[in-house]
Amino acid sequence: MTALQAVHAEYLSDGLATALILDIKALAASFEFCLLSHTLREGNSAADFLASLGHSSPYGTTFLPSPPSGMASLLLGDAMGILFPRM
Repeated sequence: MTALQAVHAEYLSDGLATALILDIKALAASFEFCLLSHTLREGNSAADFLASLGHSSPYGTTFLPSPPSGMASLLLGDAMGILFPRM
């Protein structure tokens, strides 16, 4: 099951990501309208950058007090619809 399928599922089995998925569902429900969809990493380079950063960090949750270096240009590129090829 993909992450998106898990968020859209009515029932979840117990697993490592269950609490996170329930948090996502609760946050999405707090909006009048929320659409969750899949996009390739080329279409959301900022999220790919943060995922890579998180993967290389020690285990656990990391809270960033400000965007990491290089993040502003990725957000601007995403907002403008610029695709960055996979390396």
